[in-house]
Amino acid sequence: MFIPNSQLKKILIEASLITESVWNDALKNATRLNMPIEDILREWDIVKGHILYETVAMAIKLPYVNLKLKHIDESVLNIFDGETVSTHKAVPFALDKKGETLKVAFLDPLKKEAVRKLEKRFGYAIEPYFTGVTSYKIASKYYQKSAAISIKRLIERASHEKMNHVSTEKLLNALIGVIYYSQPSDVHLEPHCASGIAKFRVDGFLRDEFALSYPLFKSLCASIKKLSAIHTDERNTTADSSFSRIIFGETIIFRVSVLPTYYGEKIVLRVRNESTQKVSLHDLGFRLDDISIVKKEMRKPYGLVLVSGPTGSGKSSTLYTLLKSLNVEGVSIETIEDPIEYSIQHINQTQVRADHGYSFAVGLRAILRQDPNIIMVGEIRDEETASITIQSALTGHVVLSTLHSNSAVGALTRLRNMGVRPYLLAPTINQIISQQLVKQVCPSCKESYVPSKAFLDQLDNDTHLYRSLAKLKKRNLITSDSPTEMRFYRGRGCDKCFGIGLTGRIGVFEILTFDEELRKLVLQEKGESAIQKCAEEKGMLTLFEDGLLKVLAGETTIEELMRIV
Repeated sequence: MFIPNSQLKKILIEASLITESVWNDALKNATRLNMPIEDILREWDIVKGHILYETVAMAIKLPYVNLKLKHIDESVLNIFDGETVSTHKAVPFALDKKGETLKVAFLDPLKKEAVRKLEKRFGYAIEPYFTGVTSYKIASKYYQKSAAISIKRLIERASHEKMNHVSTEKLLNALIGVIYYSQPSDVHLEPHCASGIAKFRVDGFLRDEFALSYPLFKSLCASIKKLSAIHTDERNTTADSSFSRIIFGETIIFRVSVLPTYYGEKIVLRVRNESTQKVSLHDLGFRLDDISIVKKEMRKPYGLVLVSGPTGSGKSSTLYTLLKSLNVEGVSIETIEDPIEYSIQHINQTQVRADHGYSFAVGLRAILRQDPNIIMVGEIRDEETASITIQSALTGHVVLSTLHSNSAVGALTRLRNMGVRPYLLAPTINQIISQQLVKQVCPSCKESYVPSKAFLDQLDNDTHLYRSLAKLKKRNLITSDSPTEMRFYRGRGCDKCFGIGLTGRIGVFEILTFDEELRKLVLQEKGESAIQKCAEEKGMLTLFEDGLLKVLAGETTIEELMRIV
């Protein structure tokens, strides 16, 4: 943060938000993990982000603004250009009626020299406000989109030029620039008969971004292979590698997969921004009640915690977030992964190498000889890995892993089908977190509406909507279960969400926590329906019910929820 740690400590202790011992523990872990202490305070839920920033703002006698909650007029945003926003970490968000005073949100509002420069350059009196990191990043995406469009135009112009006039290195840098600003999870470079197509997967949706002439496309692919240390003369075989780039101080990792096709090599880049992994369970979509339940299980000295869901449901993000919450001094953490998606300081990570005979099972056996406290197995894929994972949890280790299944109770069936015996599974398993991802309603064009009775009745036929509402009302999670008082939300479509009304994704969760009664049902080999019924009677929310809370809160749409359930 822009103020010294000593001052931040004094502010938070005087506000009774933390004690000195809590501060010292947080500072020790921040130093060990090479992270700002404000990130530790937020990500480990020691102090909620908005409370942290509001408290600091009061202490420095400047107003605080959360840009996530502001609808900012485009004409105001356009007063600054992207370079100014990036250089000064400042976003304009309001102009007074006279058009003389511009309200600007700063990450560091005490830099008076920056304020004077902006006043001189743009001709407004600047009224500085303080804002947080997440708030700033969300607002600055407007400028990222503009930058991405200009870079794409550069690539398209280059595609029509002759090869000897085009710098492939410049083209590759331009592509990486578009990736950085557009923030796709994956980039597909597909060869066709006379051209190549670049496709970006954003929020789970794969869309065409731009076309390249075939010679330029081949040259670009060769550059990527060279950068990834893949032999460029090998064109009829698969290959996997990676490379990284540092952009504006952020480390972007590109996992490269090469596949020979009829028209040439197709390359897929899986994009991982290490800085975006500095998130908390709350950022992923966990409710505060669920965070308490999950953290309670994390504190147990041994046992198995599983994160389940289909491919692309965000299991790895949840697993890494849980792992980082356990990464404290005095604890040895070992992982076996395929591949290592994010590197974490002070955690010993090892990668599966099937071509060298180093499988999950082989690696897990080796890890057990390394005296770990906590083990993370990237994925349970077969009977052998499942068996060793269960044995590890039985012998005094905390074990985290992922599994492909569509529900929490379904994960039990999957383990049984892998040959895990109930008498081993019952005493071992502590918790199963099942999850899916839904797209979020665009905050810039969100509107509410009243669904028709006919629509709600049909929804009830498909999902038992009214029974779910009554359950949520009984647990005081909603104020009314009356269909006539129901409001849903949607996005009208705007420039910020490319006209689709949705932007970003959030998790929907089902958390199955085991007690003696549930363990007994597992031991007795009861079916899914019996275990599901018992878990719900004990308070577990289904994926639909957790998603319904997010629909009623305006975080996602009912259509998105129905897509996953």
